[in-house]
Amino acid sequence: MKKNKVLLLEITLVIISLILLTRVQASGDLSSELRPLVEAYQIIQNEYIEKVDPSELVEGAIEGMINSLKDPHSRWMSSQEYEEITIQKEGFGGVGMEITVRDNFITIVSPLEDTPASRAGLQPGDKIIKINGESAIGMTSNEAVSELRGEIGTKVTITILREGEEEPLEFTLTRALIKIPNIKQRILDKDIGYIKLMGFMDESTSQDLEKSLLFLKSKGTNELILDLRNNPGGLLAQAVEVTDQFLSSGVIVSIKGRDSDQSQDYYAYSKGKALKIPLLILINGGSASASEIVAGAIKDHERGILLGTRSFGKGTVQKVFPMENGGAVWITTDKYYTPNDICIEGKGIKPNIKIEAFKPTQEEKETLSKLNSSDLVKEFISQNPQWREEDLPPLIQKLKEKGITVEEELLKRVLIKEDKNKENDIFNDLQLMQAISLLKSSRILREESFSKIR
Repeated sequence: MKKNKVLLLEITLVIISLILLTRVQASGDLSSELRPLVEAYQIIQNEYIEKVDPSELVEGAIEGMINSLKDPHSRWMSSQEYEEITIQKEGFGGVGMEITVRDNFITIVSPLEDTPASRAGLQPGDKIIKINGESAIGMTSNEAVSELRGEIGTKVTITILREGEEEPLEFTLTRALIKIPNIKQRILDKDIGYIKLMGFMDESTSQDLEKSLLFLKSKGTNELILDLRNNPGGLLAQAVEVTDQFLSSGVIVSIKGRDSDQSQDYYAYSKGKALKIPLLILINGGSASASEIVAGAIKDHERGILLGTRSFGKGTVQKVFPMENGGAVWITTDKYYTPNDICIEGKGIKPNIKIEAFKPTQEEKETLSKLNSSDLVKEFISQNPQWREEDLPPLIQKLKEKGITVEEELLKRVLIKEDKNKENDIFNDLQLMQAISLLKSSRILREESFSKIR
C-alpha cells in the first residue's frame, strides 16, 4: 500500500514538473516561481547520498513554506496530526494547557482548570524552554504538543521562564486523561449567579449557557459573574452566540481578511433572556480568542464591567484546508476586531477594573514550596474534612516542628486549594471576591437611587 502511495506521488510530481516546465516556456508567472521547488526535489531524489521518502520531501516543503510566514498560528498538519485534532473533544493523555508560539518560545496561553498543569501552578505567559531536558526553543506548537502528550500515568518534565523569576522553574507533571467541560455554575452570596465558561470548543456551549442562565434565574439570582479566566477560546460561532445572549443589537465582532471584500460583521439578535441582569466578566492573561470576542463586545457596548487583568491577545482566525495526501494546511486568514474597531491580536482586552490575582512574596514562595513537598497538609485534610480556623494552630505547630514556619492566612490559602470539596474556595480568589464586592456595592447604589425616586 505504501509503495503504491509513493509511486502515485512520484508520478504526480513528474506530471506537475512537466506542466510547470511547459508553462514556464509560455509565461513568467507563478510557474516560474515554483520551478526551483521542482528542481530541488529532483536534485535531492537523484543525487542525495541516501534514498529519500518523496512524501517526507513534499511535507517538508509545505512546512517550510508555512514557517516562512512567521505566523505562530499557521501550521502544517500531517495526516496523523489531522486525524488527532478530534482527540481533544474525546479526552486525551496530556497535561492540560493551551500553548502557542511567541517570540520563538512555546508559550502557555492557559492552563486548563483541574488538570496537571493548573494543579502544578503553571501560569499564562510562562515560556517553556525545555521538555524532558531537551531544548524547546524554536519548537513548533505541533512538536511541543507531541512531546507533552503521551500515555496516561507517565511523567513529563518541563522547564519554564516566568516573568518576575530570576531562575528557570522546573515542573514534573503526570499525564492524565484530559476532558474539557463546557460550564461550571453556582450561586454566590444568595443572589449572585456565577458561571465559568471553560472554553468554546463544543458546539453546545451557547445552549449550555442558556440552560445555566435559566437555572440561576429560577433560583432567584439577579446578578451574574461570567468567568472567562484561563479560557483559551474555540469556535467563533459559539463566541457570537454566547455574546448574543447579553446584547439586544449591534455588532459583536468584525472579521477582516486580506482584502476588503473578505470582511464580515456578526450582529446580535438576542431575544433578551439576560439583558437586564447586571453583568461582570472576569478576564486574565489566559483569556484568549473566543473569550476575548465576548469580553470585547461586552466592554465596547458598555453592557457589563470587565475585571481582572489584560487578556492574552489572540485575535486571529485560522481555517483548515484538507489536502489530498491526508494532511491539512492550517493558516491564518482573518483578524478579529471589537465593535469599536480595535484589533485584538497582540494587544488583548484591557479590563475596566484591574485587579491582580494573588502573587506571593519571595518568602511566601519558599514557604509554599516547602508545604507542597510536605504530606502534613494532605494528612490534615483527610483527617479533618470539615476543618475550621480553630483546627489550624496544632497544624501550624506541627509544621513549625518540621522546619516550616507559615502564617495562618497563607496556610488557609493552601488548604482551600488542596481541598476540592470546600465551598469557601472563593475566599482564595481575590478577583472573584472583588467582583462580588463590586456587585454588592452597585446593588446598594441602585436600591438607594430607587428609594429616592419613589
